[in-house]
Amino acid sequence: MNKITLSILILFGLIYQPVQAQNPEKLRRSDCFFGVHFDLHASEDITDAGRTLTPEMVDTFLTKVRPDFIQIDCKGHPGITSYPTKVGYHVKGFQKDPLKLWREVTEKNKVALFMHYSGVWDGKACTEHPDWAIVKANGEKSTQKTSFFSPYLDQLMIPQLKELSGEYHVDGAWVDGECWAVEPDYSEKAIQEWTRRTGFTTVPKTKNDPNYAEYIEYNRSLFRDHMRKYINAIHEFDPNFQITSNWAYSSLMPEKVEINVDFLSGDVTPQNGVFRSAFEARCLAPQGKPWDLMAWGFSWNGAKMPMSDKSIIQLKQEAAEIMAMGGGVQFYFQQNRDLSLKPWLAGKLSEIGNFCRERQTYCHKAIAVPQVALLYPTKSYLKNSSSAYSFPTDNLQATLYALLDNQLSVEVMMEHNLSGKMSRYPVIVIPECDYIDPALLIELHEYAQNGGNLLIIGAETSGIFARELGIQSANTTDEKTWFISAANRLGGVSSKIRSVELGSDSKVISSFYNSNDYRDQSKTVASSIRQVGKGKIAAIYFNAGTAYSQYKTPIIRDFIAETLARLSPEKMIEVTGSHLVHVAVNKLKGKIMINLINVAGEHTNQAAIAYDEIPPITDLTVTIKSAAKPAKIILQPEGKEMQFSWSNGKSSVLIPKLGIHSILEIVK
Repeated sequence: MNKITLSILILFGLIYQPVQAQNPEKLRRSDCFFGVHFDLHASEDITDAGRTLTPEMVDTFLTKVRPDFIQIDCKGHPGITSYPTKVGYHVKGFQKDPLKLWREVTEKNKVALFMHYSGVWDGKACTEHPDWAIVKANGEKSTQKTSFFSPYLDQLMIPQLKELSGEYHVDGAWVDGECWAVEPDYSEKAIQEWTRRTGFTTVPKTKNDPNYAEYIEYNRSLFRDHMRKYINAIHEFDPNFQITSNWAYSSLMPEKVEINVDFLSGDVTPQNGVFRSAFEARCLAPQGKPWDLMAWGFSWNGAKMPMSDKSIIQLKQEAAEIMAMGGGVQFYFQQNRDLSLKPWLAGKLSEIGNFCRERQTYCHKAIAVPQVALLYPTKSYLKNSSSAYSFPTDNLQATLYALLDNQLSVEVMMEHNLSGKMSRYPVIVIPECDYIDPALLIELHEYAQNGGNLLIIGAETSGIFARELGIQSANTTDEKTWFISAANRLGGVSSKIRSVELGSDSKVISSFYNSNDYRDQSKTVASSIRQVGKGKIAAIYFNAGTAYSQYKTPIIRDFIAETLARLSPEKMIEVTGSHLVHVAVNKLKGKIMINLINVAGEHTNQAAIAYDEIPPITDLTVTIKSAAKPAKIILQPEGKEMQFSWSNGKSSVLIPKLGIHSILEIVK
């Protein structure tokens, strides 16, 4: 044992000794809960790959951290492999084969091994084979993105995936640089195929050109064909190979799952990971596939921001949002340039892993109990998007956050997931959008007629529901500052509004104010409600999501809450005592699990790239509606049986202190 190796092991806190496998058997990704992701995005100039990487280092890490799976680098966006591929392009020098080492040690420990592999984005393939690259709208060849009309899949990507399976026996791949990296292709072959499919002889190159939305959708179809081809190819070669495309069928690709990915996954943007995890988890959970989300272990936005590691408490908070929706969690840290590990990570990830494992029994694979459905207006976003798979969802996210800040248990439902399931939800919220598919619109109308409750938010959105809302006439104003009242406070919002004249059977809930003075009330309606058959429909006539994303204020949060209250759906769960709590109500193994997440902290502050303190929340009261009195209410993972009162079909329990994440287990 050399001095370098000994020093590394001392830093780990353990000297290597042979150990028994930590798992009785290696789990498939569908059953994995806790994992660690390392990627390198290797560059060609690395000459000492594997220099300080040892079996002892990997074994000690796995023993201490106890992950279900590991994802490691094999080919990043530069297109250079960090293992000695026989197919493509690898780093200049190897002192050992890092991938072979990882496979041997993970196999001994019964830990699944997945590859981080960059797909559409491959810089080396594009520079070595310029004819493999897309052509941009200005006629330039890309130096990063491969064309779907090139032989890239057949000559490089699929052979490398087969090499990883056949030569190294890895368990699967997490293919990065995919849907979100797709750019419109204006190569000769792409244009020829466009003309053949559509008959159009002109090619739209900007959003203002005719048929641009159709050209973007055409490129989406090319990506789907690309993904289907390599996934089917590797499954045919090795049916046990488990593979996904990063962010497939997520908020970035809000489509029905139609390609045989084995699981869904994505890496949550490092800034404001708490709220972003809450959003992304709610988009993946209804898609019907095993899923996990990756929290970045450090803050970085690729610009002038210095890279800074996140604290343990910060990562626990992000993980809580993911676990609360039933998903698996993984944590991303970078490898050293010689592909070795940073020794101090073992202790950090061990503590984070313990936090997650304590909650696994009460969270993993849980299914949300339908309460509030927030529509993801897929076709509106598709129609207005300037890129294939990167939609501007800020306003949708902000609407979700306002609902979560009101302690509502919310699911984000893409159109295909909500259709046919509306009757399960006491409330459906329609966020800002300018188009809803006519068939879905009919279904929403029938939902209200049959007793459902609809909340419509936005100046343009309310116009889509003009008939249901009883709007007689309307016009949309330019954006300016209006004042609204909520919780006996006035506050300003900057927004366009829909100025409406309502029929006699529509009731005004509130009006705008012209200034920050209750004496200056306008005749312009801010919100209204109307009976529709057995149900109700309410509307907020300004862009509340946009306003909440631009200038977050409790006035908008409370305004939405008061409008929802007029719809009068009886809540299953009510939490009082703080707005800094997110709630997720799930069912798992026949039991109701009420997740309570403390979202205090500086995560919404873009200048705070890391924080290490989350103030506890005290004296929370949780009221739970149920058909019968529970036998027990247990606070998990603390295992503490709680005292509670029972009256009129509701239990009431006081939680003296909420640290980061606790679950109320309701025992019948």
